[in-house]
Amino acid sequence: MPLPKGYMRIGLPAPEYVYQESDCPYRFLMNRSARWEAKEHCWGDIYYPSLRARIQLTYKHPGDELDRILEESFQLAYKHTVRADGISEQFFEHPEHEVYGLLYRLQGEIATSTQFFMTDSAAHYLRGVVYFYAAPNPDSLKPVEDFMAAEVVRLIESLEWKEPV
Repeated sequence: MPLPKGYMRIGLPAPEYVYQESDCPYRFLMNRSARWEAKEHCWGDIYYPSLRARIQLTYKHPGDELDRILEESFQLAYKHTVRADGISEQFFEHPEHEVYGLLYRLQGEIATSTQFFMTDSAAHYLRGVVYFYAAPNPDSLKPVEDFMAAEVVRLIESLEWKEPV
């Protein structure tokens, strides 16, 4: 008899963190096994080669546009509800660092299961989305999705704003 279908075991990176430092007006803890890929305008990717996953970060100075930018973030997360089985929101607040925001977790066969935005409500806005370079199969990706969601929470909880250089 043929063996039942199964999935290969995925080795997750060790939990070792260092601050990602750059000329950008923010910093956060990042897993040592990941690579920072800087882009223009303080945008960048945190790439996890062993998992074929990345957290894409978008940075903006919101100014008077904060309401519009926050609405855009909401729409970007909720446009996936057509395919998602569910969505949950988790509010984060770190007043000592002036960091506030939302984490969105989406369930089901979707390409972007974890999204977030953080802001100080005035000068800084950071949005992130987790992408996998694999078919969105929730059964096989579950351990990696959970790991990447925990990496995002680590990023959010360690995020600090700094002045641009």
